Amino acid sequence: MIPLRTPRRILLIRRRALGDALVTLPAVLAVRAAWPAAAVDLVVDRPFAPLLLDLLAGRDAGIQVVSWPLPGPAGWVARLRGAGYDLVIDWLGNPRTALWTALSGAAVRVGYDLPRRRWAYNVRVPRERVEGRSVDAFAGESFLDPLRTLGVEVAPWRSGCAAGYAPADGALGEAYRQWRQRWDPAGRRPTAVIMSATWPAKAWPAGHVVRLVRMLEAAGAEPLVILGPGDAPLGEALRPHLEPALFAPPTSLVELADLVAACRACVGTDNGSRHLAAALGVPTVTLFGPTSVAGWNPPGPRHVPLRTGEPCSPCNLTECPVEGHPCLEGLQPGRVAEAVTALTALTNRRTAGAGGKP
Repeated sequence: MIPLRTPRRILLIRRRALGDALVTLPAVLAVRAAWPAAAVDLVVDRPFAPLLLDLLAGRDAGIQVVSWPLPGPAGWVARLRGAGYDLVIDWLGNPRTALWTALSGAAVRVGYDLPRRRWAYNVRVPRERVEGRSVDAFAGESFLDPLRTLGVEVAPWRSGCAAGYAPADGALGEAYRQWRQRWDPAGRRPTAVIMSATWPAKAWPAGHVVRLVRMLEAAGAEPLVILGPGDAPLGEALRPHLEPALFAPPTSLVELADLVAACRACVGTDNGSRHLAAALGVPTVTLFGPTSVAGWNPPGPRHVPLRTGEPCSPCNLTECPVEGHPCLEGLQPGRVAEAVTALTALTNRRTAGAGGKP
């Protein structure tokens, strides 16, 4: 192993998907705990930077969030070379971020032992996969593995690293605050229904969503449908069948965090918003089709995965080649509603047993 002196400057690279960035948060906080005096930069994609900054500010983490690409004409390579990083951890491990790691000139460069990337790292971390397709253990644990490889003792990954989150002053827009005041004057605790799907193969049929919302209404779960910026087709399919009051307004990511943090549970597809719910300590029910339960469902009884058990799932394909898309179309709304009501009942019992503390 490369000898690791106490680093003065650390670069953490966690680009791409929102869910990945959120699942990495416990590892980011573990870096801060291991080297509290170091200056730590965390690189994330620009759309996610305000949310990550707000979540970490609530933990008093003292971590600078750097949005990629950089605004203005500043050169990224010049910044990498000039920052004087002692330690770089590359949690993405694609060819570009591997090159960044090498160009940083850091004495200790940590990344996953993957073909065409390993050359950039002098501390290489194994990355197990199931049949070459998906992470074997929960992804959050694999994001802690670089620290373990460096000899840092870290606890197993747990959800709720951002529990108790409150948005920074001025982070919520006026339109959202007015809606929240009108909709939620008495501190209601809805069930968030978030069926966003960045891949067509992750999408649950709109008709199933309508039936689920009706079932949750009948059970007194107060469903609230939350649509993301890419959910316009789903919204068009749902709105003729559901009352306008069942829909949340468009939100920024910080506003979404504020709203989800107030929910009793979140039910949805395998998307970034339900990873946000887990980070905030909100129980989740997740509908899995093409992605791996083992790789992407947080551990513990507060996070319930549902799947049909189709032999081709998980496949990690963005579009389903099987007629009828059975892994998700076969997942019936009644089963999902039962899982949500059972989870909220369990959570209510545990909260009552803890004297009202979640």
